[in-house]
Amino acid sequence: MSQTAIASEISDRRHSESNCERRVQIAYSVDGQKLQRFLPSAWRSASVSAGPSKGGNFFIAFRNRLLTTCHDVDGTSRPGQLDRGAVLLATAQHLETGEFGFWVLGSLSASSTAVPGPYGNGKLASVRLEQRLEAQGDGDGRCSEDWRLDCGVDGGLRLYLEYCAGVPAQDVSELTVRGGPDPDFSRIYKIKKGTDVIRSSPSSIDRVNCFRFENSLGQFADILAEDSALISIAVDAWYFRQVLIVE
Repeated sequence: MSQTAIASEISDRRHSESNCERRVQIAYSVDGQKLQRFLPSAWRSASVSAGPSKGGNFFIAFRNRLLTTCHDVDGTSRPGQLDRGAVLLATAQHLETGEFGFWVLGSLSASSTAVPGPYGNGKLASVRLEQRLEAQGDGDGRCSEDWRLDCGVDGGLRLYLEYCAGVPAQDVSELTVRGGPDPDFSRIYKIKKGTDVIRSSPSSIDRVNCFRFENSLGQFADILAEDSALISIAVDAWYFRQVLIVE
């Protein structure tokens, strides 16, 4: 791509949304063939090649959205919805271009205004969340997360986690994220976050005292089978995101 084309593409980006969240993300290594039914023919399931989630190809991000600001075309801004829920993602690679990135396979949201969402595959859920920190003085403290997401007849997700908190590592990144029925639709995320990796098989990290996860979502029932493996658990103490769309 020429420098002129790159400059034109960047100028066509529009800042459409800003989010502030706290997240817990778990990563699994699962049978890639089971993920293929969610992906377009030009994309194939691919695992993360490095870092604390190396080998992972299926991710679930439990998110507590604390603030949303929507930015309209005319330059005005307005408050967006607060939301709690989860996003299910796969990592995939384009067979021709080699592009590697995240695909949103589905999402669960407590807010009806967030359904079906920008990728068109979100579902409404009843969400119960309890987050707890116990600390004395300037110690790191002990934390717990209890998430219960219920979609009625469609099933749900349950996560219970106890861990010893560490010092979050600050990170800045830019991602192109795709998903849903339109293979040409994408959004660009500019992210600033502080991540505490509390368990990682590749990095030999484990500060988790208790971990229980249950998936009863019929759509994903066969994904987490006996041959799947938990790769990592990470807590984003802060997660700031700018969402850009290319027009």
